[in-house]
Amino acid sequence: MPLARELLGDALPPRLADLPEPPRHLYLRGELPRGPAVAVVGTRNASAEGLAFTRSFAAELAAAGVAILSGGAQGIDTAAHQGALDAGGVTVVVTAAGFEHPFPKENAGLFQQVLDGGGAYLSLFPDDVPAKRPAFFARNACLVALSHAVVVTQAPFISGAANAAKWARQLGRALFVVPHSPWVTQGNGAIQELRRGGRPLDRPKEVLRFLRAAGFHPLAAAPAQGKLFSSEPGDDDPVLRALREGAVHADEIVDRTGLSLATVQQRILTLALSGVLVPGPLGSLKPVTD
Repeated sequence: MPLARELLGDALPPRLADLPEPPRHLYLRGELPRGPAVAVVGTRNASAEGLAFTRSFAAELAAAGVAILSGGAQGIDTAAHQGALDAGGVTVVVTAAGFEHPFPKENAGLFQQVLDGGGAYLSLFPDDVPAKRPAFFARNACLVALSHAVVVTQAPFISGAANAAKWARQLGRALFVVPHSPWVTQGNGAIQELRRGGRPLDRPKEVLRFLRAAGFHPLAAAPAQGKLFSSEPGDDDPVLRALREGAVHADEIVDRTGLSLATVQQRILTLALSGVLVPGPLGSLKPVTD
C-alpha cells in the first residue's frame, strides 16, 4: 500500500485556516470528503447504551450523505466509525498516530476498513511515527476545524471530548450534546457542555436540520429505488411494514426485507423526517399510530 501523502500549503484543507495555529503539514491516506462533515466524539469508557446510540446515530447521518469524523479511539469514536461503515457511508479517522502505529492497536483492522470503504486516515505525523499523547489536543483542534458540526454523545466532566467541545466553541462550530442523567458518570460532562451553550440532541434529524439551514447539506430525499417505494408511505412500503410487524432496529428490518443496510437507513431517515417514525429507547424505532 502506498505511503500517506504529505499535505502542505494549499494542499491542506482550507477549513484548518480557522485555527489560531494551523498545522503546517498533515499526512493523508485515502480521500477527504468534500460534502458535509460532522465530528462525533465521546469517552473511551462508554456504556453499552452510549455505544449503541452512537453507532445508530452515525449510521443515520452517514446514510444521509454526511461524512463522520472521529478520532479512532476506543469507545465512542469506534462506534461512530463503525456506524458510518454499517451504512456504507464515509468516515474519517483524525489522529495523532502514524498509520503503521495505530492507536489503539486493536483498531488497526477498523482503520483499514475505513480506507477500504472510501474514507480516510488523516494524521498529524508520518506513517512510521507512533502516537504522542501531548499531540492529541492538537488532533482535537484539527478534527473540529474540519467539521461543520460537533456532536458529543457521551463524555465525563474531564475528557478529550470536553477539549473538542472547547474547540467547537472557539471556532464557532455548532456543538450538539446528548443529555444524560446526572448519575451516569460516563455522560455527566453533558451538563457542563449544555450550560456552556451546547444544543441538546436526541436524534440525527436535529443535526441534519442544522446542516440544511446553514447551507451545508440539501437534505435531499432518499435516492429513487425504482418501484421499491411508493411516493407516500403506506402498507406497500417494506420498511414501514417490517416495523409494523415488530422490527425495532435497522438490522432486523434488513433481515425481514432483504434490503441492504444503506437502503434501509436511507428509508428510515425519510420516514422519520416525514413524521411517520418516532425514536424509541436505545435507538429503537416505532411507527406513529393515529
